[in-house]
Amino acid sequence: MKSLFLVSGGLDSTAGMYRYREMDYDCMIMNYGQRAFKEQVKYARVNCERLGKRLIEVDVRKMGEYFREGKSLIPHEPIKHRNAVMIPFALTYALEMGYSSVYVFTVSEECQYESNKPEIMSALRKLAEALRINLVFPFMGLSKAHVLKIGVEYGMNPLDTYSCLLGHRAHCGRCSQCEARKLAFKIADMEDRTNYLWQ
Repeated sequence: MKSLFLVSGGLDSTAGMYRYREMDYDCMIMNYGQRAFKEQVKYARVNCERLGKRLIEVDVRKMGEYFREGKSLIPHEPIKHRNAVMIPFALTYALEMGYSSVYVFTVSEECQYESNKPEIMSALRKLAEALRINLVFPFMGLSKAHVLKIGVEYGMNPLDTYSCLLGHRAHCGRCSQCEARKLAFKIADMEDRTNYLWQ
């Protein structure tokens, strides 16, 4: 049966798309009000088209607005623990639409905007079991640098991915995700040809 991949246009999920390119899968990207969505979806579309995969674009921007209420500073990512929102949605969609598995391409590093705590992942796995959907974290325990190498090995062009939180056409080079991106290239000993506004 077909699988459902949660993607973001970034290095990790795009590497997963190429690593498992021979599988039968559709991709899902969610717009929950993050500033970078315009760029994220652009690169998700590029890679889905290249691989001949369907991209399901879910618009839940209104939900993100509720998470911003009462905050004096508007965050780039309105939902800090977004996996706790997106994965149950994807699991339920998979059940209703006939998918057998949901793939989530989380890597070992934790970013400032989301803590992938073991308790949360354990609860999500239990939910998946209750729904009889396979929830797969193929890159769990792997570093971003390792995943970058995997993606390139299977045909991914890192220039056709987007990591920045700010949503400019060029990566800012200073946010937590840009720093993680730069570090991944450094550790992988690969040339980083990303266009950064600030180095």
